[in-house]
Amino acid sequence: MSEGFRLREARRRGEVFENLDTYLGRLAAVVKRLDPSSEVYLFGSVAEGRYLYSSDVDVLVVSDVLKPGEALAALWAEGFGDPFEIHVVERAAEVYRRRARLIPITSKR
Repeated sequence: MSEGFRLREARRRGEVFENLDTYLGRLAAVVKRLDPSSEVYLFGSVAEGRYLYSSDVDVLVVSDVLKPGEALAALWAEGFGDPFEIHVVERAAEVYRRRARLIPITSKR
């Protein structure tokens, strides 16, 4: 991997983390367009305040309407790839509430 690539990647990730609220609001807006009844949460190291710029941004999408592939394709098309790690689950299958600190994300339009 070239030094130039690593430097560009570090800058890009830094920009994401420095503007995380904006990115998360945009991400939630995309999900809400697909399923207005969905819930979107931040969890993992970012939610717990113990992240580094090399960390993933873990996002949980809870929806009984969206298929994971459909939601991920729409989010990727909007530029939500790395460092975002997006988990799409049905309400009945959602075990995250028992295992992680979940912070609700509201959409920004």
